Order: sequence, then C-alpha cells, then structure tokens
Amino acid sequence: MKKSFRTAALAALTFTALTASAQVVTRSRQVPGFRPYDVDLAVMSKAEKDSVLMVADLWKMYVESFTTSSVSEDRRRSMWMDGAPDYLLELDDGSMLYSSFRENRIIDVRKLNHGVYELVCMTSSRPPGEEYDGWVEAVYRVCAMAVAKDSGSGSRNNPFRLGNWLDAFASGLKKQSIGMIDYYRVPGCRIPAKDYSGMGSYAEKLVNDYGIGFDTKIRYVVAPTMEQCQQISGFLFNAYSNPLMGTVASKSSGYAFYGRTFGSNTMVSNYYDDCHDVALLIVRKGFPDALPMMHEGFASYYGGLMTFSYSDLKASLRSMFASGKKIDLSNEDSFYDTCIPVSAKGSPGPVVVPLETVLGALLVDYSLKKGGVKLVKELLRCNDYLELFDKLGVKEKDIDGFIFRILGDG
Repeated sequence: MKKSFRTAALAALTFTALTASAQVVTRSRQVPGFRPYDVDLAVMSKAEKDSVLMVADLWKMYVESFTTSSVSEDRRRSMWMDGAPDYLLELDDGSMLYSSFRENRIIDVRKLNHGVYELVCMTSSRPPGEEYDGWVEAVYRVCAMAVAKDSGSGSRNNPFRLGNWLDAFASGLKKQSIGMIDYYRVPGCRIPAKDYSGMGSYAEKLVNDYGIGFDTKIRYVVAPTMEQCQQISGFLFNAYSNPLMGTVASKSSGYAFYGRTFGSNTMVSNYYDDCHDVALLIVRKGFPDALPMMHEGFASYYGGLMTFSYSDLKASLRSMFASGKKIDLSNEDSFYDTCIPVSAKGSPGPVVVPLETVLGALLVDYSLKKGGVKLVKELLRCNDYLELFDKLGVKEKDIDGFIFRILGDG
C-alpha cells in the first residue's frame, strides 16, 4: 500500500512559502524573449541588467542550438553547469524546445540568493489551424548561475551556465540515507524508519538479483502534495503528460499521486514508497537499450503503478478483453496509443494506463515463472516487439492466443 504525506500541516505547506524568503526579486519584472519585448530596465543597476540579459541570451543560444548544424553536442553541453544532466531533453527528446511550428519564450527572469537566476519559460505551438494558435505545450523552470569569468567580449564568453531547477532545489533539502537511496525531504516531511528501511532493501534486492552495477545512489525527492512535487520538478505544465493524449499513464486522474524520474538517478514523488519509479531507474540503468514497454513493464511488475499493484493491472486487462474489446496484439502499431482503464476496490475511479505497459508486465511475470531472472534479462536485451515473443518461442500468428492464456492462468 503506497503511503503519502497526509497531515494537514504538511498539506498546507506550499512551494511559494518555501522559496519566498530566499528570493531577492529584481526591481522590475522581466519578460525577455525571442520576439521584441517592452521592459523598463532603466531602474536596474548596470550589473543587474547585464546579468539578466546574459541569462536570456544563454537560453536563446541553447534553444536555437537544436536547429543549427554549426552547434555540436559538446557545445550545447558546455552551456550547462559541469556534470548537470539536461532534463529538458526528456521533453520529447528536445524537439519540443524548437521547431518551425513552435515558439519559445522566457516568461520571467528573477534573481535568487547566491547568484542564482530563475527562468520561467514557455513553449507554445503554432501548427496550421486557428484552433491550435498559441496552444501552450509546456511551462518549465530552469536556473542559471555565473560559474565562469566574463571577459567582457560578448556572448561567446557568457559567464552563466544553465542548471536544472530540481537539482538546485534538492541541494538545499535535508538528506536521509538508507542503503542505495538518498531521500531529500521538504522541511516538515517525516518518513517512518521501517518504511524507508524497506525501500532501501527493495532497491538493493533488485540490483543484486539482476546484477546491475548502480554506481550512484538514487536521489529520491519527497514532498507532501502533487502540486508541490510539480513545482519542485521545474516542469510546471507539460501537455504530453495528459493521459488523454494517449501514451502516458495518468498519475492525477482522481488520485493525489505524483511520481516521475529525471535523468539516470533522480525521482520526485509525494509517496515515500513509490516502488515503480525506483524500479524504473534501476532497470534503465542496467538495460538502457531495452524497449520502453519492457522498462515500464519491469517497473510495473515489481513496483505496481501509482497505488495499483501488478495484480490490479492484470485484472483490469482481463476485464477489458472480457468486455469484448478487440485488439490485434501481434501488431504493435495497432495498440501503440491504446490505454486501458485500471481500477481496484476502494479506488476513487479508473485511471488510464498504456496497454503496452501492462503487456510488458505480463511478459516479465511469465518469464520469471518459466525461466527466472535469466529469461527476463534476455527480454530486456531484445530490440523489437516481435523479438520478445521469439525469445519465448511464440510465433507472430499465435501472440493473441498466448496473451489470452497468460491472462487466463490467474
């Protein structure tokens, strides 16, 4: 049973209250962007104004780097603080940041303590059709810090470097370590010793069972509410996390649940026993080239999804097929954007989950029963959908029957 932070005191704790005391807001709200803007910078000191403009220029260079062949991957990486992963690339592999029908703007730039600047940025679409004009795809925070000496010779020597908002925020939180997990708790959050001890054992068992060399600890950031987790992550809004768009399981349809991974070792959740996302980080580390459905299937088998167990997911798939739903399971393209309603006793309502996630969990379950961890590892090394079934000795024409038999086995 997943456990969240429920007390009234914690629920009342907002991200604004956490950060307001740390902000030294610039004297004029800034709205620099890629289009002409009208902002009065006259009230600012020259140093403050120069810093705001250099931060805006750095962001512009970064976004435009996706559309020019003259900027190498190394050059783009140099725009980030040393060692910082680029979480923004996880937004549709970076293609959301710039394309012919997208516009990127900085909504706000403000100075925080310790020379850190906060940027609030927005990506909107301008595809053909009036109904899509100005449709907001994402709103997100990044930060910038002066880490290099400015020679004064222009943007090529811009002293600022970009950083992830989550990394900057988490560095100021209290750490609580257990095994291979480092919990970072928002002030006031308390994790019962038996619960965080159990999570440490859970992670270590997965790593040991699958022989995964996890050379860094999992950074697990926890906050009381879904809204706070979203603020902390830096991704204030992402249209593609909307379950109605087909490919991502809802973690908010009637549930006060947030769980998401970032980079190779970081996750944010308002549940301190979010086993799914811990397992997801582990399997991606050990088998980075596995099919996405096997990554999610592995995490859903070992860790459930949201407040649902693997048994709940399996039962919901069985119910869907029992209702007469027809899907050609031998053709991956036929169900790529198909979701199934998942519910359980006592749940406030069904949540939609990608069919391929549940199918992946079924294959992990079956493989463990037939060939143990060794067979699961073979599936995690497969390069395409049909190869999964080839490893299991199932011909393409027999895939539907094979899946129905697994479901019928209980």
